[in-house]
Amino acid sequence: MGMRSTWVGAGLIAVALASPATSQTPLAPASRGEALYAERCKECHESGDERAPTRAQLAAKAPGDIVTALTTGPMAPMAEDLTPEDKQAVAAYLTAR
Repeated sequence: MGMRSTWVGAGLIAVALASPATSQTPLAPASRGEALYAERCKECHESGDERAPTRAQLAAKAPGDIVTALTTGPMAPMAEDLTPEDKQAVAAYLTAR
């Protein structure tokens, strides 16, 4: 029985080491989009700045329109270091689609 316990214990340790840690799991796209929006967009889009569409106005847009604004439109300079996946995540978060 002692040898069997050793093998079971070794197996559990191997599984634990092979499993990715929860804290290292990347954010889901919606969570990633929310975090990016809060970090990079919210200040202007929720401050009453007349030049920036409000959060509600952004929510009414199609996700593709938001991605275009971030890629080749007026927000491209602010989003130049975002990946295409980041831009999609922001669009998905804003439009809930």
